[in-house]
Amino acid sequence: MTLEDVLKIKVIMTDKAMDRETMDQRESMLSCAVSEKTEISVDCIKEGPDELDCNTDEAFASPEMVRRSIQAEKEGYDAIVIYCFSDVAIDAIRENVSIPVVGPGETTLAAAGLVCNRYVVITTESRNIARTYRRLRRYAIARDKMSSVRALDVPIGELRKDPTAIEKRLIQVCREAVEKEQIDGVVLGCLGMANYGSAIEKNLPVKVFDPAFIAVAYAEMCVRIGLTHPRASYPLFMNESHVNL
Repeated sequence: MTLEDVLKIKVIMTDKAMDRETMDQRESMLSCAVSEKTEISVDCIKEGPDELDCNTDEAFASPEMVRRSIQAEKEGYDAIVIYCFSDVAIDAIRENVSIPVVGPGETTLAAAGLVCNRYVVITTESRNIARTYRRLRRYAIARDKMSSVRALDVPIGELRKDPTAIEKRLIQVCREAVEKEQIDGVVLGCLGMANYGSAIEKNLPVKVFDPAFIAVAYAEMCVRIGLTHPRASYPLFMNESHVNL
């Protein structure tokens, strides 16, 4: 595939409560990170949690994420982006499709590891710190360079209601990390924080990594250069267990 070819990226949100207007806004926002020849389509799951806040929510979102991904490949999409920092069901999805499947979490950690010495991950609420920390520590790059996980103490559903207030809170939390942990990078650990990075960078000497934009840009690159998961690592699911897909 060349830069002249049109490609389609399916972005799947891991909650079912998102309305069409909001998803259209996400499509417009994410399009800024890819070339004009790339089309982004955002949809949410039809069954599962309204919001994804814990391991139980992840478990109930996963089956529908797999089904929607299989459907996306059948509909001719060239890549799939899981619109959640938790990379919900990413391994299972890769067992069921052949097109690139991008997880914002793992992709952003890799990007931050390339250019930062120490970074902090910002999550939504304090109750998510332990879950986020435990999951990210599975990655060697996070064990090496992640300084901490900090919380805004703002619920997911309120991240877009008052952007000015959220920006101020983000700057405050990040400034504390700069002063106490000498970080040089900030990873936005929820895709509801998309587009808030510029405000942080204007006020602090850090690089902000926005998973929403990194994920779609990386997905486009994967398609352009033919980079996808190998069957040696992700054997094709043959459904010998007779699950309902």
